Amino acid sequence: METVETEVNVKELGEARLEVARQAKTREDWDRMWKESPEFLFSFGTCWRQCIEYKVDDFASEVGFFIDVLGFVPNAFDQDYAMFTGPDRNFFFSLVPTDGGESPTPPDAIKLEFMISDLEETMRKIEKRGVDIEEQPGPVHGNDMLIRGGFRTPNGIAVKLWEFKKGD
Repeated sequence: METVETEVNVKELGEARLEVARQAKTREDWDRMWKESPEFLFSFGTCWRQCIEYKVDDFASEVGFFIDVLGFVPNAFDQDYAMFTGPDRNFFFSLVPTDGGESPTPPDAIKLEFMISDLEETMRKIEKRGVDIEEQPGPVHGNDMLIRGGFRTPNGIAVKLWEFKKGD
């Protein structure tokens, strides 16, 4: 099988996309300026479609937090790997312990974010389970329709919960 090498300037491609975002003021602008993306290359498997993974120093605390405090469902689990999902199995994330002098994922390198319903009640339940709330539920950028709250895992990874409030 022959390998085809192509040199692609991804910065140039990205700058062109950002220029559209800067210039487009209407839907018609977007339609006129936006260049179609190439064919999507991935053909997904049957077990899960995506997973974000991060590394932690204190694997046991992170595992206990997600399973026994927040109630996440393990999708795959052993002494060196944990993949979590929800009851509907529509998202996945995993964590692994650091090994052999590796550094953990820096706490602010990623955030786990979930769009939920009834944010305020959920945050009350989380707090009752002993989790320190870092960000009390409140409007985002003065937008009363979008509210957010947050906390951190035992290893310092930020978890943000979002909700769209319906107008009265």
